[in-house]
Amino acid sequence: MSSQPAFGDQVLSSLFARRIVLLHGDLSSDRASETAAALLTLDALGDEHVELRLQVPSASWEAAGVVIDVIDVLGVPVHTVGLGLVGGGAVGILAAGAQRAVSPHARLHLRHPDTEASGRPAELSRTVEAQTALQAEFERLLAERTGRPVAEIAQEWAVGGFLDAPSAIALGYADSLSV
Repeated sequence: MSSQPAFGDQVLSSLFARRIVLLHGDLSSDRASETAAALLTLDALGDEHVELRLQVPSASWEAAGVVIDVIDVLGVPVHTVGLGLVGGGAVGILAAGAQRAVSPHARLHLRHPDTEASGRPAELSRTVEAQTALQAEFERLLAERTGRPVAEIAQEWAVGGFLDAPSAIALGYADSLSV
């Protein structure tokens, strides 16, 4: 039996050696922590930028906030690249990059994350208030990163929908097409 790492592990190791972190699939709190750890490790290992490649169809505000907070405190720039579908809170991660690109066929899904709650009426009310506050903070962050008014961002997200790559650039979620 061979003790060689699985093909996926070899690919991820090769990318990591090139200072590239791949974030794909729905973003859970565990995945957010793993991504944060990878970014912090690469920050400690060198002074060149890190590239974070995103293909994240959905992410909660909380999970996205973990990655955004780490990007903001790193001592090296993080270049973000949106691939495929980037949705919900992951749009904020894309917008948080020092350089932000989208692939020609990328699409952004402007969608508020689903919220689940159970409990007594007072607890449900607090959950709704907390999610509303997180949504407002997320919209403020997007407004800051895109250079657009918060009210415009809030309206855009209330309507929802998809943006193709040129629209994502025109609206300030990204700076350019990736090559």
